[in-house]
Amino acid sequence: MSLIHSISARSSYTIPLALFIASILIYAYSLEGQPHHGDEINYLGWAGNYIHLITNGDLANTCLISIDNCNSLYHIPAHGITYSPLRMILIGVPLSLEHQDTGDYYDWSCYWFTCYNFHNSPTVEQMTAGRALSPIFGALTVVVAFLIGKILFNRNAGVIFSLVFMFYNLWIWYSRTIMTEVHYIFFSMLALLILLYSFKTGCLKVKYLVLSGIVFGCALTSKLLAIEFSVLFTGIILLNGMFQRQLGSSIDKKQILKISVTLVIFFSIAAFAFLLTEPGFYKNPVLQIKTIKSDMDNYNHDVWFIAYPTVQGLQPIRMLLLFYYALFPSPTENTIPGAFPNSTFNLGWNSPPTYSSVPLTIFFFVGITYMIQKVRRSKDCIPEILVLIWFVSTFIATLMIARDLSLERYMLPFLISIIVISSYGFCKFVRHIPSKKIQISFVACALLAHAATSMSYWQKIYFSPGTFWTNPLPYGTLQESLVNPVTLFINIVFVAFFAYMMAIQFKNKTGITAK
Repeated sequence: MSLIHSISARSSYTIPLALFIASILIYAYSLEGQPHHGDEINYLGWAGNYIHLITNGDLANTCLISIDNCNSLYHIPAHGITYSPLRMILIGVPLSLEHQDTGDYYDWSCYWFTCYNFHNSPTVEQMTAGRALSPIFGALTVVVAFLIGKILFNRNAGVIFSLVFMFYNLWIWYSRTIMTEVHYIFFSMLALLILLYSFKTGCLKVKYLVLSGIVFGCALTSKLLAIEFSVLFTGIILLNGMFQRQLGSSIDKKQILKISVTLVIFFSIAAFAFLLTEPGFYKNPVLQIKTIKSDMDNYNHDVWFIAYPTVQGLQPIRMLLLFYYALFPSPTENTIPGAFPNSTFNLGWNSPPTYSSVPLTIFFFVGITYMIQKVRRSKDCIPEILVLIWFVSTFIATLMIARDLSLERYMLPFLISIIVISSYGFCKFVRHIPSKKIQISFVACALLAHAATSMSYWQKIYFSPGTFWTNPLPYGTLQESLVNPVTLFINIVFVAFFAYMMAIQFKNKTGITAK
């Protein structure tokens, strides 16, 4: 009997509800104490102005279409692509409902430029209002993570995936800020869940395919980085389409045509959902598409590879650097080429920071080993193949899109795949522990070590309203968990426990082989 069965729900709603409540308590507590980021002030200014115009009936104002043609906001070149009505509503409505509408948002919209006046910065109350919906989206994503794990593998994997994700340091931060990461990840994960569900019975449910495409369109309009999930969605449709054929029969032209049509329908719906959230599309769709392309050509040269994927990012040193950010610190000090021409990066134990925990990193390698073995030995391995597609595709996409890997928010699709693999390895490992009491103790120890990595800095998270945080995020890293005496002790206990379990499992396997 597996551990998670001991907490099985009386209804299918108990676990999701418990996860949602627990996440809300973590993410929504003391939002006024969350350190702030300059981008938050930008987003708050854009959203506040958007809702202000609507509530005052100024529906003909050009600012409702784009920042590029808006006199009441500072014109940041080629930022029209970031002016999604969906994100404006999600950020701006709470600001209006809590009566924090100033009516003038020009100063906030030019935060990163010389026109900004720090004396007119948003108040703590205004920043808190702008963050109001982020914990809800963060908590909902944790619930969605549980359902994805459950539909891919089983309830055990779903619970572990959601708990590890809930206490992931970056997700805690972005679930408490005005940044749009919490929006696009939520919609992307929800689209993934619905798409998986559309194939659950073995026969495609078209209505869920359509709904998934619409939700994916919302993810794209929240942030274009959601495009990194496209390969995974393609893999889901391809693999499920291939395995829907009669057992033993080969794939014929009719099957290929059906799969191709399904792909076209899904991505066409997503594209239309994306464009229909752009106000300029209704007046002149061709011009709006050209404007979007123009914005992509010029947007964020410093952090993206000109907004288009490029093989220029697929360099061995960058591949290794991405793993240093995601899984393990650099074991050696070295100077490597930087993200920009003629720049360098000093590699060392604390540079770059590692957005992981000791249990997360260990179980990733356990999980990837189990997955590869399952794919090699079993025909019933579609979930494992899909997770590996997720991992590989987002790894490559991150390198091809993000010029500056220190902006950890550009790595989220890839980092979440690591959490899935680690959770899978966690569940597989726990299954081999014979005693239920030891199972409970081990799971508690591992989750405590993981959660402590982020939550040991609770004062920084909840009570630092005057702190300005920058990228890369300096809190809750694997390195810091080995410096803090409390988390170091917890990690030592976990590693010792893990080593003991490994020794027992090895001894049992050796004994069985000897017999």
